[in-house]
Amino acid sequence: MQSVERAVKALKLMVEQGGEVSVSQVGRHIGVTRSTASRILASLARDGLIEQNQATQRYQPGILSLQLASSFGRNIDLVAQGETELKRLSESTGHTSWLGLLSGTEVVVLKTVRGSFPIHFSVEPGQRLPAHAAALGKALLAFKDEAEIRELYARGMAASTSKTTTDVDTLLGMLAAARESGIARSNQELFEGVNSIAVGVREAVSGRAIALGLSYPAFAMGDGGDKPMIDALLGCARELGKRVGDNRWSDGSAG
Repeated sequence: MQSVERAVKALKLMVEQGGEVSVSQVGRHIGVTRSTASRILASLARDGLIEQNQATQRYQPGILSLQLASSFGRNIDLVAQGETELKRLSESTGHTSWLGLLSGTEVVVLKTVRGSFPIHFSVEPGQRLPAHAAALGKALLAFKDEAEIRELYARGMAASTSKTTTDVDTLLGMLAAARESGIARSNQELFEGVNSIAVGVREAVSGRAIALGLSYPAFAMGDGGDKPMIDALLGCARELGKRVGDNRWSDGSAG
């Protein structure tokens, strides 16, 4: 673990120094001998994360770093596309909209936009929520097959409220329903008194997926239930799906 921490510090120093560092700089920065610093940098270079400039003998980002940066940039673009629909969703419904990515058994909230409804509900960007309890998480888990879901939850699922699903078979049924309708639901499973709906949209080329969601107080539904909110969410999903090449939405097969 210590070697990993030292490698990370070396990479951070590279960023701070504008993309190029010497063995001596790394040694001083992380508090190790020059020979130890040289071994750390050589290890990173073997895997392509960094490479040595033969002219200066200094280390700079390697091909793997560039590939990672490129992948991150494409992911940011996908998120930016989603944010456009997020704002439209909150404006049209008056409720809080969410944007998230799946990370293991958690969903990471990337963005929230408040609507005009008097009662606001939001979670700060960067917060992690249990995917099996959140509509955003279910929308993204629905992209996985049964074996993957069972492996993810082999150790069980914690309850966030009295309504949280803690049985993997029940969760699988919910995910099947989400695939069929295009809509994932969380009815007070994450927070008492709060219902949520969400959709997952996947970029055609990379396979990366994000989820758009809407949260509202359980009492906020009118005579038509949550149909107006579902219709608004599906409309946003279709627009985003067309732009990123998700055929489930662009050809109208979902929702």
